[in-house]
Amino acid sequence: MILWIALTVMIALAAVGLTIPLVRRYEQRPQARTVDILKGQLGEVDAQIAANLIEPAEAEALRAEIKRRILVEDREAGTVARPLPQTTMPWVALGMVGIVTLCATALYALMGHPELTSSAPGNTAPQAQAASADPKDHPMGEVASMIAGLEAKLQQNPGNAKDWQMLGWSYMRTGRPADAAKAYAKAVAIEPGNVEYLSAQGEAMVQSEGKVSDEAAAIFRRALKGDPADPRARYFLAIHRDQSGDHAGAMNDFVALIKSAPPDAPWGAQVRTYVEDLAKTQNIDLTGKLPPVAAAAPGPTSAQVAAAGNMSDAERQAMIHAMVDKLAGELKANPKDTNGWVRLMRARMVLGDNQQAAQDYKQAHAAFTGDAAAQAALQQAAKSLGVPGA
Repeated sequence: MILWIALTVMIALAAVGLTIPLVRRYEQRPQARTVDILKGQLGEVDAQIAANLIEPAEAEALRAEIKRRILVEDREAGTVARPLPQTTMPWVALGMVGIVTLCATALYALMGHPELTSSAPGNTAPQAQAASADPKDHPMGEVASMIAGLEAKLQQNPGNAKDWQMLGWSYMRTGRPADAAKAYAKAVAIEPGNVEYLSAQGEAMVQSEGKVSDEAAAIFRRALKGDPADPRARYFLAIHRDQSGDHAGAMNDFVALIKSAPPDAPWGAQVRTYVEDLAKTQNIDLTGKLPPVAAAAPGPTSAQVAAAGNMSDAERQAMIHAMVDKLAGELKANPKDTNGWVRLMRARMVLGDNQQAAQDYKQAHAAFTGDAAAQAALQQAAKSLGVPGA
């Protein structure tokens, strides 16, 4: 009897769940096409900021206007009419619950066999655990799934250094630096001279141990033997020197690293801020030691920004390409401008024109023939931007 009551309650609950859409208020649907276009415009604003084509303040104004228009579109979107009047819906729902419950109970009484047990009792718990552990049920599901795939792949083929590097990267992104260090160590064992693997292994060890240990410092020194300009190895070795008590020597290393940073290097501002704060805590005067902060490239006027807000997607893309082409023309006339070449390569990469970015890098490299320092800075900037062939 208890079983029948339990089954009846479960069927009733299932029926209620199926009828909820009948009594739930139909949600308002935004006008998808218009909202999608506006959201695409938000992405284009980010692209223009990345390409140094507009100033942050003007970009924020553009974002605010686009978001306002999105809210307007959302309010104007119509609602879907109900199939039945509001007062009728609850009675329809209750009737459906009663009919489904009675029919399902009667059907099971005729055809069901509640006395039977599972034919595979040992599989119940593992299957339930597997279902609850499905990586797609969690926010990091895709990453966890990728990690599981890489681990399985490397069990079959452990000699692929690139896969070990990707596994280490994945571990770092999921808060597992100790595992990441081991994965990078596997990659280093396969390709001992790969500076990127060595530097990444050392960083993972630092994240895991909370300091630059002597073992991590030795790995960074190996990386510097392969590439004396590797910024990550130089940065952590300077920290190791500071941890060892040589504050003045560490500060000299930091200053040298900042001076060698390519124009607009993605890590330059962060390292500079860290060094300035460290100098304050250690009462070290950096006056005249750090290079001046590079001035931001001039952006469009307020009138141009306002006009851009009224453009179509095609017109806006044409305007962006025109501005990039103008910068390319200026560099053709005056190629001795490292900052300009870096801005141009960044703009090309943001626009997805990777091959043209590679051509720009070759032209920039040729423009500074005989200037090893400028060529090294351009190469480092191109690498950080992901320019092919850098």
